[in-house]
Amino acid sequence: MQITDNPARDREPTYSPDGKQIAFTSDRSGREEIYIVASDGVGDVTKVTDQDSIKDTLSWSPDSKLLAFETTEDKLYVYDTASKQTRMAASSSKGDISGAVWSPDGKWIAYSKTDASRSSNIYLAPVEGGQERVVTFDSDGSRQPRFSADSKKLYFRRASSANGGGGRGGRGGGGGGAQIYVIALEKQDHDPEDTGDPDNEDATPAPAGRGRGANAAANQPVKEAVIDWDGLKRRTREITRMPSGVQSYLPAADSRTLIFVTSEGAGLRQVPVIYSIGDDGRRQVRVAAAGGDAAGGGGRGGRGGGGGGGGGGIRNLNLTRDGRTLFYEEGGGVYSIAVNAGGGGGGAAGRAGDNAAAGNAGGGAARRQVTFTAKVRVAKQAEWAEMFDDAWRTMKFHFYDPNMHGYSWDGARSKYQPLVEFVADKYELMNIINEMIGEINASHTGAAVGPGARENAVTTSHLGIELQSDESAGRYKVSYVYEDGPCDKDWVKVKTGDYLIAIDGTPVLAGTNYWKLLSSERLNRRVLVTFNSKPSEDGAWKSRIDPITMAEYSQLRYERWVKDRRADVDRLSGGKVGYLHIQAMDQPSLVKFEKEIHENRDKKALVIDQRWNGGGNIEQELLAILVQKEYEIWRPRGSDEDGRPFAGYFGPKVVLQNWRSASNAEMFPAGFMALGLGKTVGTPTMGAVIGTGSYSLIDGSTVRTPQVGVYLADSKHTNMENYGVQPTIRVENSPEDNLNGKDRQLEAAVAELLKEIGQ
Repeated sequence: MQITDNPARDREPTYSPDGKQIAFTSDRSGREEIYIVASDGVGDVTKVTDQDSIKDTLSWSPDSKLLAFETTEDKLYVYDTASKQTRMAASSSKGDISGAVWSPDGKWIAYSKTDASRSSNIYLAPVEGGQERVVTFDSDGSRQPRFSADSKKLYFRRASSANGGGGRGGRGGGGGGAQIYVIALEKQDHDPEDTGDPDNEDATPAPAGRGRGANAAANQPVKEAVIDWDGLKRRTREITRMPSGVQSYLPAADSRTLIFVTSEGAGLRQVPVIYSIGDDGRRQVRVAAAGGDAAGGGGRGGRGGGGGGGGGGIRNLNLTRDGRTLFYEEGGGVYSIAVNAGGGGGGAAGRAGDNAAAGNAGGGAARRQVTFTAKVRVAKQAEWAEMFDDAWRTMKFHFYDPNMHGYSWDGARSKYQPLVEFVADKYELMNIINEMIGEINASHTGAAVGPGARENAVTTSHLGIELQSDESAGRYKVSYVYEDGPCDKDWVKVKTGDYLIAIDGTPVLAGTNYWKLLSSERLNRRVLVTFNSKPSEDGAWKSRIDPITMAEYSQLRYERWVKDRRADVDRLSGGKVGYLHIQAMDQPSLVKFEKEIHENRDKKALVIDQRWNGGGNIEQELLAILVQKEYEIWRPRGSDEDGRPFAGYFGPKVVLQNWRSASNAEMFPAGFMALGLGKTVGTPTMGAVIGTGSYSLIDGSTVRTPQVGVYLADSKHTNMENYGVQPTIRVENSPEDNLNGKDRQLEAAVAELLKEIGQ
């Protein structure tokens, strides 16, 4: 049954607990507001808010009389359906408020809130008004609070910075290393982990499928939440210990079982997997995996989700009232699977993480897809008009500078909106939106069409060798074999100077367009390549090669480029100066940096090259390594002495930068100089420094949303956007230098370091 029918974007439908109403957000008024409609579609749609902000996370009170929601102003509001009044329940000046949920008795709201330490903690606020109180006490981020049905416990996810969760950062909060924790809100008379205590109700496994099931628990009267504020930290326990962390979870109605989503390795991919577990950390049971088994794929991520790799491919977990069936979204479909979320369920009895068998215990049920047909009429012109307004609105409320870099954002809408009625397709619409956003003169912005735009596109593979036309021989000659490429194998037997004779039996002559023989339209994944040491078929040999993508070929070229520059530094300095390159500001590059810092400890000086680095977010970690000073010497008997800390580098350093050093790769050299760590050599950086996110439009197209400004810690607090970090020593590499393989910037960096070490 279709409830609403208009060209606006109606989303986030949320049923009231009594099933009679649906609350949702819509931009039908020209602003995003919250509306309520009868769940049977009868009657008028009622607008219940009137404030110029973006609303999110609608949450009904258990009695269906109050509705909580969050806004982009970092505030939490409660709307009263009886008085039709809206009041603010909580606010934050340090970051976002998120994940608001009600206690079963409707007297408390739990939510996560960023504090002065830029960590997110869980807070409880009384619905009738009064002081909010923090209930988690850790600098690692805590989010996604959930009450148990009996009001005795509060669950949440904590993203430890020690295992990749990245607890700090205000708007971060969790992903890779997050685990589920539980707080006992009442005093405990028994050890919850003592299974040998016959009087300990919480530690006694419930019989599978009967007795203390969710159905029985659901029929119990609602218990009032009685909170003993003293000792909450002491009564906080970790439930899960999953290697890949927990992405989302759902408490069952039995107040003892949790359903959660994690991810597991399946070959080269990470596959989302659903587990159930007792809140004592025992009885962990594997319920289902994306695609139906461990080999399944993740599918498209929804709003707030991600791809399959991080668990986002499974989302929106919902249990039936009796706790026997789990419904969830995966990719573009809805699935159900029988579970026993009422009483254990017969998995291994060991604590989660202590026994591998616990994670491998199968749930024994097969999932099924819920099939349905929903036809939607799409009026393209009306949809494009809505998308334009939605893009304009999300920039208005998410752009880091409320003054929009001094540009009238209302004026921008008036200027570009009249063009939308003449748009012929969504690509033209994206062009208009991008022209409008371009008026702000900011980086990390832009709109793009959604996934599917390049479906069935033909791609070209690469053999991992460079070929040069030998006109006199009438063949292509191998001029370079990339290290670790598909031809860098003993059994391929190809080397520089050999000739390419044929690909998949098709002769290849000088001037032949051999790329069409490597297109994705070929029948076999592997390619049969014929080589010879002379430009003829006589004596040639054949090798089956697994060609690589152009992205993989680009990586091989990059590694060759780094290898050549390392050799140049070694040659120019007589082996005294080390060299490393930071490819991107991401986790793999950080790991590589730490490794190469250690490898260069014996060098008297070090070139840190971060040219052509497009950014990321690891400059703090890099600078924390480089800022270390030697404080002790270790002198083991019979071996050379070594300085502590072992992870540091204490000699002179120079950072190389250029006009393609962008974003976080600009923050790094700025911090390097501000901390007095050394000089920088090259050209001014790009001047593109904003922390950005992404927002999905109604058809899956995206708009980048730069929400965080970055400023220097100087007296003026200079905005790094459109700034460009100036090098200490300015050196240009000309186009002629690039063509001739000459690197003046590298030469200048080595010369400066040799001067500093007195050579």
